[in-house]
Amino acid sequence: MPADIRRETREADSASAARFIARIEQVEYTAAALEPARPDGTWDLVFWQGCHGLMVLQTGQTDRVVQLPGEAGDRYFNIAFRPEVYMPKRPGVAMANQGHVHELAGPRDCLIDGERLVLPNFDNAEQFVLTLARRGLIEVDRLVLRARQSGWHRVDDRSLQRHSAHVTGLSPKKLQQIARADAAAALLSRGAKPADVAAELGYADQAHLTNSLRRLLDVTPSGLKPG
Repeated sequence: MPADIRRETREADSASAARFIARIEQVEYTAAALEPARPDGTWDLVFWQGCHGLMVLQTGQTDRVVQLPGEAGDRYFNIAFRPEVYMPKRPGVAMANQGHVHELAGPRDCLIDGERLVLPNFDNAEQFVLTLARRGLIEVDRLVLRARQSGWHRVDDRSLQRHSAHVTGLSPKKLQQIARADAAAALLSRGAKPADVAAELGYADQAHLTNSLRRLLDVTPSGLKPG
């Protein structure tokens, strides 16, 4: 992470919210910087406060790195949703590698697919997500849930392929590759040796690991060493 960016990350504070939420983050730019947003198998609702005011942005699943520009003083928090969670009116098939700006409804509210909701913050994001669920604005696809929990091993299952394409916008194989690369990046960032990571995660060899990280995350193992 660039030195000009401060980040705090936490998990959902309840089991009911954790069904939907992968993590909750808040970020502040202390100077102008580019932040690489790497594929990790989640999609997001981002609440961005910048020099032009507040923006509520929904981003779909990505299979490529996106550079997020920020200016000094810009800040945002985002809710990252699990891959099996989707919006029936705006599913992953319509959002892959895309973004959508939701309307504001005054200084404290926003409109999500026609529903008016109170804007959340980093500390109460769970209540916002549970409200989305109660109003039917987000749902969990059970087939994709089972696939994620089993490590995406049924990548050739046609029913799973259809569900995955609709719910996430990506194929099970692509999600499997992203999940493994994300896990590898996490291990390397904590100081694990590339050869050990390759063996643990089932890469053919260290070169295979390096090629996967470069292709999916635009980074090499040496670029993920602890600072």
